[in-house]
Amino acid sequence: MTTAVPSPLHDPERDSQGWTPPLDVALRSARDTLAQTAATDIHDHHELIKAAASLDYVLRDLVAALDAEAAR
Repeated sequence: MTTAVPSPLHDPERDSQGWTPPLDVALRSARDTLAQTAATDIHDHHELIKAAASLDYVLRDLVAALDAEAAR
């Protein structure tokens, strides 16, 4: 049993980048990351963590880009 303090995958104060990519850039990045993570071995814990973090990152950018586009 570990006694480590839980740490969230995303912390807005720590992880906010202050810049939202244009929608086409965010969409291309999301597609590229999906392609890169598609072959991730589901039995490799380390690879799953890397894939989840990568997908979380591009999904947040994509949602921010969609929100920015909708606000225009």
